[in-house]
Amino acid sequence: LDLGFALANTGAIAQQSVAGATQTGTHGTGRELGNMATQLVSLTLVLPNATVVTASRSENRRIFDAARVGLGALGIVVEVGLKVRKKFKLRRTTVAYNLDELLPALPSLSERYPRLQWYFTPYTNNATLLLREAVDIGTEITGCWPGDLAGLAASAQGGNTSCVDWSFKALCHEADDATLYTEMEYFVPVEKSMAFFQEFREFQESVREEIDCTEATKCALFTGMRYAKQDDIYLSPMFGQDIGVISMIVLGTPTQSGPPDVVSAFDKGLEQIAKKYSGRPHWGKLHFARRADLEPLYPRFQDFQAVREELDPNGMFLNDYLWRVLYDE
Repeated sequence: LDLGFALANTGAIAQQSVAGATQTGTHGTGRELGNMATQLVSLTLVLPNATVVTASRSENRRIFDAARVGLGALGIVVEVGLKVRKKFKLRRTTVAYNLDELLPALPSLSERYPRLQWYFTPYTNNATLLLREAVDIGTEITGCWPGDLAGLAASAQGGNTSCVDWSFKALCHEADDATLYTEMEYFVPVEKSMAFFQEFREFQESVREEIDCTEATKCALFTGMRYAKQDDIYLSPMFGQDIGVISMIVLGTPTQSGPPDVVSAFDKGLEQIAKKYSGRPHWGKLHFARRADLEPLYPRFQDFQAVREELDPNGMFLNDYLWRVLYDE
């Protein structure tokens, strides 16, 4: 910001590294905006043999296409080049909605507001439309920080809010959330996203009697939808398709995440339904997928494997998670 530049888009939380955010395909929202890895124009890796390699669209292109969402499996990211734009301001607005009124309005709202996202509180009709609109650079800043996920969840109970700030403050929270939570996200082709959501909502209703999640049990629920543009990165969840992504969050307290039995009930259902829609999980959030589940979803999966085995033939950077998603049948 001090140099007069900004990223076009960010994830939801400011306190994360560029390397970690890009390696996992972390995203914000915007039907014409890609995930954070699409803003990389180059990156430099330290390989297991201490070799340093730089990759871009014009240099080591195979490595570039694999390593932008590399899961930490290809090497240590020590330097990146980022595409930036002139700094800009956004107005962030939350609008309270009845969910059953919001859903049919989404196609027209999406056309009007390209940075749209929305969320609701399960077992209620309380929904919130979250908008971010560009404003003139001279517009007075009213301040979008502080704010956290618990605050967003509370806003779904009703009431509209609005603030103006520099883009990054309107796009993400200034700190990780004070309330601990467990989250699963699944990405599906945008044209299937509403059917995916409706089926997951029906599933939520089907397990209502099993769910003990109230203020008394120190538990709260959040379900949201964001959008992103397709890209050409081998293991990006947006590879080859514009997507809608459902987040299922179970919130707990500042010292304990949401109850494991509640997390398990929702996440197993979400993951099972996602398979019907060729859903891809967020690499940096809870999921149970293995290579056998993931390889059919990524046309360049084997190309990623080839690059990984070339750069790290002895598997120095593999851990239990990476073994599961890259090799375990």
